Amino acid sequence: MYTTSRIAFGISLLATLSHSQRIDKPAIARNFDYLRDGLFQNFQSVGHTFRPWDDQGWIPQFCLDVSKSQDSGFNPDDIITYEITYNDCNTAWIVCIHKDSVMSIDTLADLFGRVPAASRSFIRHVLSIPDDHGNAVNGGDNISLKQIGEDGLEVILHEVAHSLDAHAYDEPASASDHWKDELSKDSAVPDDYSQTSLAEAFAQSSVIAAYNAVIPGGFPSIESRWQEIRHQYETVQTMQREQAGSILVPGGQCRQRLPNNEAVQKPSAKRLLRGRWFRRASTKPDVSLGEGIKRIEPIDFDVGRCGDDIDSAAWGTPRRY
Repeated sequence: MYTTSRIAFGISLLATLSHSQRIDKPAIARNFDYLRDGLFQNFQSVGHTFRPWDDQGWIPQFCLDVSKSQDSGFNPDDIITYEITYNDCNTAWIVCIHKDSVMSIDTLADLFGRVPAASRSFIRHVLSIPDDHGNAVNGGDNISLKQIGEDGLEVILHEVAHSLDAHAYDEPASASDHWKDELSKDSAVPDDYSQTSLAEAFAQSSVIAAYNAVIPGGFPSIESRWQEIRHQYETVQTMQREQAGSILVPGGQCRQRLPNNEAVQKPSAKRLLRGRWFRRASTKPDVSLGEGIKRIEPIDFDVGRCGDDIDSAAWGTPRRY
């Protein structure tokens, strides 16, 4: 149950975490490139189909907002909206892809389908757009992938972990005393980006916890320094099992979902007639949740951007993929 007090608590804490003081511990790795093959081989994509919206004059509000933002500055008409229906859920995910994105709809559908259904259910929309540098951000359970291609599974898992941090556990996990206590027992953090904040260390530890839970031999089979960070990823692995029904492990069906953003018309769908703007006649896409799917209450948060050559108080610190 997500009460009003819990939502308010989550908003205030998670909005702060992306700007928290850096963690003063060494990193055992520069990045997570060495996890990529194991994750890709063992997190298999769920069967799926996808189709573009029949009327591309409509777009989810999130995708429109990002395309028109000063940071992006894209023409909304260059963004195509799709529905991806996975075999493990009766409600499609609505995603957006810019025509010049390095990630195709085939790749996006495949990678997002590798995220376990229970975890995937905490993401509202995914947007893929071009950028000068590879980076990603989760804002309000919407993921923006900028210049992220077919090798982006660990990036997506990281961004999904931020939503799990906000929603899936008994309390906002990375802000809890329990997380701080367990992290303090370790002599290091997983990688350079984990040093950024408690929230980023939690998200990176979630990726390792998923790896450790699914890949034969677990994390120690690929990392000799695993004991230096074991409290972090073992804590996440225990939490996801005991508090969230093994949410990081593939399998199962989606039984709850965050509500989709409203479908809105692109500016080009308007026309000027006798000095007044009119919207052309069109059927608004149905973005409601499927029958039997429980609604997850959204939390409006922004935990920052992880990427390359980014350094601002509003978006976090650099991470290279």
